[in-house]
Amino acid sequence: MNKMGSKYGQWLIAVILLFAVSVAQAGIAVIGHSGDTVGNLTEHQVKDFYLGKVTAFNDGTHVDVIDLPEGNAVRDQFYDKVVGKSKAQVQAYWAKRIFTGKGTPPKSLEDAAAVKKWVAEKPGRLGYIDSSAVDDSVSVLLQIQ
Repeated sequence: MNKMGSKYGQWLIAVILLFAVSVAQAGIAVIGHSGDTVGNLTEHQVKDFYLGKVTAFNDGTHVDVIDLPEGNAVRDQFYDKVVGKSKAQVQAYWAKRIFTGKGTPPKSLEDAAAVKKWVAEKPGRLGYIDSSAVDDSVSVLLQIQ
């Protein structure tokens, strides 16, 4: 390869790596119905909703949460960063809650598009998706990097 081709190849690799890093750092958006007036949520509030400890917004609106499927990288990041639990810890947590009759884990949908559609259909619904998948059909209630 000549000098020109070599420099072009290095430049192309650098651009691809920068793009990959920016995609990997896009973050996670906790989304709600666009008509919800709850405003921004804290990580602690979202954690409590996803662990079934709280089931309503401060205004009394019942909250339903939805998960991405097991094995989804965004789901793993969400539980690690927001809930502070690994996949195994989440499973153990819910096994105990089910056994003691204190709750059931959130249901899951197959992908971000399905989560977004489900959240957009009814007030009081929360989900999380990769930030790059957010559009105006939902409101971002918490941004996680």
